[in-house]
Amino acid sequence: MKEIDSDGICPVVLLEIYREWKELKEGEEEEVVVRTPWEASVQALEKWCTETGNIFLGYEKQGSKIVIRLKIKK
Repeated sequence: MKEIDSDGICPVVLLEIYREWKELKEGEEEEVVVRTPWEASVQALEKWCTETGNIFLGYEKQGSKIVIRLKIKK
């Protein structure tokens, strides 16, 4: 499982996930946990998963951060 803790704005979080996805080899998958204060990241990552065939596993609020779980695959 890969963990990304980012204080960057929403597009930065999406870019970090894209980099992780791009590093996967064909047929590989990885669970990713993202911690960010930006609630807009939830909608952006959910949309990205829908458009790319990845899996949005959900999110929850933990203190000042939103914790988002994804399963990315190639």
